[in-house]
Amino acid sequence: MKKRVTVSDIMQWIDDFAPFRFAENWDNCGLQVGNPQAEVSAVLVALDPSVPTVREAAQRGCQALVVHHPLFNKAQSNLFLNRFPGAVIAEAIRHNVHIITAHTNLDAASCGTNSVLAQTMGLIVQGSLEKLSETPPDPRYLGLGLYGQLPKPCSALDLMERLAGLLDLQAIRLVGDPEKLLHKVALCTGSGMSLLGRAVEHGCDAFITGDVKYHDAQSALDQGIVVIDIGHFASEALVLKPLAEALKASAQRHDAALDVWTGTVEKEPFLTVIFHDNRRERLAGTTEVPGGTADS
Repeated sequence: MKKRVTVSDIMQWIDDFAPFRFAENWDNCGLQVGNPQAEVSAVLVALDPSVPTVREAAQRGCQALVVHHPLFNKAQSNLFLNRFPGAVIAEAIRHNVHIITAHTNLDAASCGTNSVLAQTMGLIVQGSLEKLSETPPDPRYLGLGLYGQLPKPCSALDLMERLAGLLDLQAIRLVGDPEKLLHKVALCTGSGMSLLGRAVEHGCDAFITGDVKYHDAQSALDQGIVVIDIGHFASEALVLKPLAEALKASAQRHDAALDVWTGTVEKEPFLTVIFHDNRRERLAGTTEVPGGTADS
């Protein structure tokens, strides 16, 4: 007979994969809504805790929703059940879905968001851009952001084209010279422009991240480094499958009965509209996250 799984077990298996102690001190990781002792027969893995992802979890018979982004990082003085985050909490309670977050601990893990993006593009990693000073040595810890050598030098435009194919993107933003020859690049999934200076210090020709703001783009121009904005969603969506696979593997090691699904309702929230010759062309940022298959 298969072992029964609890919310606490799921949290422990995430901790085995990407220890919660790797999280930044401002972050809010772990169980956000639910009961640690509740039984779980199925889990949905997604990027965001939203009403649609909670509903998808419920429709798939999942009692747990494991997400990358937290519901909140700051203390809440009130919760309105008709808007975020209260609406998500209300929906989770209504459908008996327990919400667990793995955020910067997953970003910093050796098998986390940054590592998956680096592996996808074939980056020869040389180091991390930032590390927690108090983190003891652990092979599972890499730190936030990575830098290294490209498999072979290429122009910024060529790298953008390659990333578009790897991430199924139709539009990517660029800061700097598209013809600049790139040898060494840095990356940080999500919103990583706070690490731009570290990329410059390491002599990187380009920095790949998401959520680039105007003044940060001007700063990059002043410092002579190319910035490639692939978007927050696309930079992190790659990690969902490895995280789901890790939970499946943990369940198998413990001879536990657990189905693990990856979400299908999430997609890039931005739509790029190009106006030319009195026509409008709509470009999706990226396709939705592939998923939906459960393995026990």
